Amino acid sequence: MRIPTETETGTGARIPSHRRRKGSSDGSRAVHRPSPARADASHREPTPPTKETEIPGGHGRPKRSSSTLSLDGAGDSNPTWVILNRVGARRDSFRGDRTTSAASHTSGGKEISVSFELAIISTAKCPRPIDIDYFVYKAKASGEPSLMRLPVCYWKGASGRDNPRPRIMSRVAMGVLSCSKDSFVVAEMERRSYQPSAANIYMFFSGSDDWRVFRDVRIDHIHGAGWWSTDSVLSYRRRYLIWVDYLRGMIVAKMAHPGGDPQEPALWYVPLPVDPVMGNPYDSERGRGCPEASRNVCATHHGIKFVNINQCGGSFSITLWSWCEDETWREDATLDAAQLWDLDCENRLPNVQPEFPIVDMENPYTVCFLLNEGNYIVPEATTWMIKVHMKKKILLDCTGYSKNGSSSHQNTTYMTARRMSERLSFISSEMPYYLSGQTMKRIFLV
Repeated sequence: MRIPTETETGTGARIPSHRRRKGSSDGSRAVHRPSPARADASHREPTPPTKETEIPGGHGRPKRSSSTLSLDGAGDSNPTWVILNRVGARRDSFRGDRTTSAASHTSGGKEISVSFELAIISTAKCPRPIDIDYFVYKAKASGEPSLMRLPVCYWKGASGRDNPRPRIMSRVAMGVLSCSKDSFVVAEMERRSYQPSAANIYMFFSGSDDWRVFRDVRIDHIHGAGWWSTDSVLSYRRRYLIWVDYLRGMIVAKMAHPGGDPQEPALWYVPLPVDPVMGNPYDSERGRGCPEASRNVCATHHGIKFVNINQCGGSFSITLWSWCEDETWREDATLDAAQLWDLDCENRLPNVQPEFPIVDMENPYTVCFLLNEGNYIVPEATTWMIKVHMKKKILLDCTGYSKNGSSSHQNTTYMTARRMSERLSFISSEMPYYLSGQTMKRIFLV
């Protein structure tokens, strides 16, 4: 099974930054697919809800002004993508901010509101319901955003003879695929150790009133992928969901669009361009570790990208790969520790191994990293987010922020959410594209 890839384009996205270094630039050619820049409107996908948001810099979409975005709304352009934290903060008294807020009710009748705060190194407010409910947040360029509560998925067992009971969905193995302007699919993949070549797929199609379960769906080309544990789920080109295990590889699903009788998805396995961990990866002391701190598979406008930070004794190297049309991997760029620190001409950054890489959605060779000088132990330590052009070897941006922050209510909410997201990977999202210009201005003034 092959996924069609887009051809290489000459898009050169300028990446403005509120702390750009002199002489830095970004004019690389795009290798088309889901990275921070969108070249084709038919491939734009809304993002799932309940996330916090960090803006890695305002990016100018082709045919738009690319002037630097400022927090006071004075910039001529809005960012076209943002970085979402995995966990949001809760405010019991929060009732919306008239910008990205959307309200709904839990299955117990309690009101819930979700809102996003977009700012340079900022986050979103995300109430956590007491009941086990799942919601889909839909941003709209015109009109108010919406928050839809999904129906309960009931588990009955393979025989169907057991009494149905509500099923607790997996937070990491459930993904949302935007199929069109008004339709979407929510899906979770469940793998059993005794069925290494098959999986159960739980699916909800927009417009329906219940979940569908496809059992024992065959996974083609599967080999060496035992002890599977999903680390992330990507949506890709309105047709594919990709489940990723950073120690094993990817399982790609071609999904049927909503409408008509739901069809069983086609699944196939794709290995990553690194040696898989053999045997059981779980350790009695550290568990499975944190593979997402050093690896990330990202959907960009220019295709699927894979970043690997390889520790070599007391040093490290970073490699960026592209998934090609023939389902092989192409090495795009490498950067070792010495080359990275040579980019810091002002000697501001801590000499620690970068973590939690995420590829710019618009520029296929630009990667953001976190640097934590206190190793997440020292409360007053500064965490840095840096942006590096891997091919040109240029430090495009660096922003430092303290864990303590200020004492303002808004900043306290942000820092609480940020601390809850520590040691969790980021999510790239095009949510700003689906918000009106007026909404974006109000967000930055909140």
